[in-house]
Amino acid sequence: MLINTVNTKKFGSKLTLLVILLLCIIEYTSAKNTPKDDIAQLKNSSFTHLHTLSDSTLFYTDKLKKIALEIGDKEAESFAYQISGSYLIKKGEITKGFENTMKALHLSEEIKDWPDVSTICNNIGVFYFRKKDYKKALKYYLKGLESIRNGMYEADEITLEQRRHEVNMLLNIGEVYMKWGHNKLGLKYEDEAYVNAIKYNFEEEEAYVLAIKAQIYSNLGEMAEATSYINESIRHFENFDDQYALCEYKLMSAVYYFKSSNLKKAREQALEVYHLANSLEAMFFIKDVCELLAKIEKEDHNWKAAYNYVTEYNEIKAKIDNIEIETRVEKIKSSYESEKHISEIYSLKLEKEYNERVMNDQEKFIYVLVFIFIVSGIFIYFLYRFYRDLKVAYQKISDKNFKIEIQAEEIAAQRDHLQEYVELIDSKNRRISAGVNYATRIQNASLPIRSNIEKLCQELMLFYKPRDLVSGDFYYSSGILEGVEDEMAIIACSDCTGHGVPGAFMSLIGTGLLNEIIKVKRIISPKDILENLHLQLQMTLKQHESFGVQDGMDISIALINYTQKKVIVSSAKNSWLYYQDGKQFVMKGDRRSIGGMDLNSSAFQNHELDFSKKETLIYLYSDGYQDQLGGPNNKKFLVKRFRELIDEIHHLPAKEQEKILLHRFETWRKQQNESQTDDILVIGFKL
Repeated sequence: MLINTVNTKKFGSKLTLLVILLLCIIEYTSAKNTPKDDIAQLKNSSFTHLHTLSDSTLFYTDKLKKIALEIGDKEAESFAYQISGSYLIKKGEITKGFENTMKALHLSEEIKDWPDVSTICNNIGVFYFRKKDYKKALKYYLKGLESIRNGMYEADEITLEQRRHEVNMLLNIGEVYMKWGHNKLGLKYEDEAYVNAIKYNFEEEEAYVLAIKAQIYSNLGEMAEATSYINESIRHFENFDDQYALCEYKLMSAVYYFKSSNLKKAREQALEVYHLANSLEAMFFIKDVCELLAKIEKEDHNWKAAYNYVTEYNEIKAKIDNIEIETRVEKIKSSYESEKHISEIYSLKLEKEYNERVMNDQEKFIYVLVFIFIVSGIFIYFLYRFYRDLKVAYQKISDKNFKIEIQAEEIAAQRDHLQEYVELIDSKNRRISAGVNYATRIQNASLPIRSNIEKLCQELMLFYKPRDLVSGDFYYSSGILEGVEDEMAIIACSDCTGHGVPGAFMSLIGTGLLNEIIKVKRIISPKDILENLHLQLQMTLKQHESFGVQDGMDISIALINYTQKKVIVSSAKNSWLYYQDGKQFVMKGDRRSIGGMDLNSSAFQNHELDFSKKETLIYLYSDGYQDQLGGPNNKKFLVKRFRELIDEIHHLPAKEQEKILLHRFETWRKQQNESQTDDILVIGFKL
């Protein structure tokens, strides 16, 4: 009995060791990754699937958001919203994609992750830049610059990557101002980016800054500076061996040489682009360079070469158009298939997860079978564990199916209510149209009556044609001024920023300010009126504040002194014409606009004309007529053609002039079926 007891104890000890070993193996096989490991894995998976635009992207970002919310990881949650937002935008679901991107931005701001905030703002800015919504692009670029600078301020040590990010934001802001037409502001930011790029040896950013500065100088008409900067940029890209950048900027250099009438240099540079683009099979560059070469050869009277390049341009353009059509069709088909199978994809993913769990459980079950001959109790434990996991997995699948059914019902309900939304939109459109029609009546009431202006001169020609129901162009008349020694009157012609409703608001503000300056403050010198109007508009629109509206107007003002037989004219930006002895004289406006943060602070100038002995005709006008697209080549009417037209008709009666202006405008526009480009205002009066 003693021997049996000892053997039993030994067996019991061995059995205990085996049970402990089995439990360790089971725990090891059933051990799960930590949430941090899961987050890292899901980040990598979602990022990888985003690059292939796989529909699985949303599956992984949804899982990432769920885990991030559970453990309170806002950085991971922001990352999930960024990836899903980018995916949806690329798939064409702009609204939903932007909602996710804005959620990511708010989360990153909340945790003060300044590099992330800056990156998101930059991405949003790029999106609006490509849509040519430069106001919103500038808003987010400026916010991105502020964020990266906050990060630099709070950092113990500023890294080169932060400096590089700052240079890129400055570069982008300058480019927006350039595209928006604020070239001087754009140059200011590009100069700052250029200094920092050189200081920290960021050669690639330096090259892009030089290219943008070249475009700014080109816009300012300084072609020598533009050519110098673009050629310096090209030298940088040659060092990088960036073939596509060389195509783009050598083509730009060729354009600048062409604009400078240096046909030899333009042709050499364009031919380099032509050969490089063909070697890269870059059809867009081939198309653009063929178009430029055709212009160069045409200008040089090489008609055969010009014809060959035009033929090649049309062939490449047709190929590109066909490719774009095929791409759109494929994109529509892809989007349709994606939406059609989205629920199936989620179900398959869930099924895959379930299968993986089953496989893991089966592996555990194999371990249990190895030891089942040793102890039956362990088998029962494992079987119970297997049953419990299976039940949990089944419950999860049931919950998911239930959610899918609810979503299907919601979609059906939304479809039923779609017609209601359409009717609501129609109703709103009718209300908006009624409001705009009423605004037209208000604006017409604010303009001077024609018969009152006709009393101020021998003959009045007034050609006023708004682009929309309301206009950003307006004309002004003070009538005979009271409270002055001489008999005098003022006539003005103004072109406000924008057209339609925004332009109409500016025109009402302009009319009100002119009445205050002339009739209340008794300021009658045209140059003083312009200076006061500039200051008053800046104050009214709070343009010195960061949130102010940077709009303004170009305006010409004429003071007629009937007593002294003189007329004094001062003009902000707009040119004007006058005739004496049948000869046309062109007067340039001062290079300043009214309103906005214009860096040009030179004083406005008065120009005095004597009409005591000579019959004098004066023409004031906005840029709407000369900017109209049309004609045989679908180009602008241009100021030269406009002045020639005025020269043809100035001797005719006013009503006849107005008819000819309208007829010539409609003929030019309808040759290409173009709609009216801008508001139009031309005032001519005889003294």
